[in-house]
Amino acid sequence: ILKGIKDYETLTMPLLAGKLPKTKKVFDNSKVTDHHAIIPTGINPTALSDPEKKVFDMVARRFIANFYPDCKISTTTVLGEVSDIEFKVNGKQILDPGWRVVFAKVVAEDKEGEEEEEYTLPIFVKGESGPHEPTLAEKWTSPPKAFTEATLLRAMETAGKLVDNDELRDALKENGIGRPSTR
Repeated sequence: ILKGIKDYETLTMPLLAGKLPKTKKVFDNSKVTDHHAIIPTGINPTALSDPEKKVFDMVARRFIANFYPDCKISTTTVLGEVSDIEFKVNGKQILDPGWRVVFAKVVAEDKEGEEEEEYTLPIFVKGESGPHEPTLAEKWTSPPKAFTEATLLRAMETAGKLVDNDELRDALKENGIGRPSTR
């Protein structure tokens, strides 16, 4: 199948150079019941409309990404204190992009025209203390996003999370609001 996807040779060549890993996260026959995942057929498609190309690209990239190694990320948490006021900041750094290489071009095209902010922290040593120059930025907050069908269903399932009354929270915890068939 990977050899048949001609438009993605730059992504499949490194995989085909060695032995493909067959891990349980990709190949698990015990979890297959009525149907299997949507995968490319191995035949390079031609004459697709624009929406069809986008769907094929999404399916093909997801299929290829399954064979790439895991993405390795380093997470840093910095706790600071200034005049008895505590501050905390988290930052991530990608050590090895792994499967993210497959989606790098797609993300770059989607972000075109948008401002891209980087949340990288300076290098800290564990237990370090001393003065650091903070940077301040003025930003505007935005209201919560409107519910989509999926987020509304999820909110109804977990309705008890935001209730202060213990008795009501326990009652909603088991069932949420409504039944799955009526949601």
